[in-house]
Amino acid sequence: MTASEYQKQPRDPDSFSDRWLWQRSVPTPLGDFSVELVMLGDGDTNPPDEEMLRRAAELVRYAETHGDHILDIVYGHYRLAGESGWLEMECVPSGLSRETVLSQVRDDRTLVVTRDLDLDEPYDSAIHLVPLWDEEHALSLEFRDGQIVSANDDPFRLEDGVFRWQ
Repeated sequence: MTASEYQKQPRDPDSFSDRWLWQRSVPTPLGDFSVELVMLGDGDTNPPDEEMLRRAAELVRYAETHGDHILDIVYGHYRLAGESGWLEMECVPSGLSRETVLSQVRDDRTLVVTRDLDLDEPYDSAIHLVPLWDEEHALSLEFRDGQIVSANDDPFRLEDGVFRWQ
């Protein structure tokens, strides 16, 4: 994976960040993922650096090899939504199986590496999915040290297959 394999995307009028999109998609058991490198803040207009590329490659390897774990998290989140009454509010069918739950997740699945040079720790990596039962918040699985460490910036666990915030 090299910087030349990424294409800079046009900046949205309301955006303060530059986005670079990998020219390939990543096939996984959860469907194809795109890979985006995002520079946050107005001042960072530099292309992707080696740390971003390293993190993107690590995310790609993880998504390709840990699809079952990611699916467990998505399905656990779906089960939490069922307990919380979100499914009915969002007109998402209840009683889906682990094998069919992805029918209720949008296709725009993304592996994202961000860089914000104004922070002490400028790099973050995440697996981003948008379940139809929670499109407003989505599901951003923060990835660090070879594992998913939080969801939407908060720790969580799977308890008997159900997603629980800690």
